[in-house]
Amino acid sequence: MSTVSLLPAGEQAAGTDRLRLAAAAYLARFTGPCRMHTESDLRAYLAWCAERGVDPLAVERAQVELYVRWMQEVRRFKPSTVSRRMSVVAGFYRTVSSTACWPARPPSMCAGRRCRTTRPPSG
Repeated sequence: MSTVSLLPAGEQAAGTDRLRLAAAAYLARFTGPCRMHTESDLRAYLAWCAERGVDPLAVERAQVELYVRWMQEVRRFKPSTVSRRMSVVAGFYRTVSSTACWPARPPSMCAGRRCRTTRPPSG
């Protein structure tokens, strides 16, 4: 199994080991083509953060929303692409928040929408 740096070439940000650990923990749940596509989407988000000097492990919700607007308005991605990429980002933060590599709660990924934190009762 090969390891892949998810930081842009030459990037030596503080907390690099924690970020790589967090990315590896998230990507470990995927295999085959699904893992490649998920890694690509996560890499795009981490590159966006690096270009703007944003630490992905200390990100605020507003910064994540700026990423969404960038995908929509600058890159002009289709809504399905934006949704897929945000699913990857949200999954990354859910995984990170359940591991020891995150110092606090992750940002809410529910930009302007009510989040359901528990399933409704069945029946």
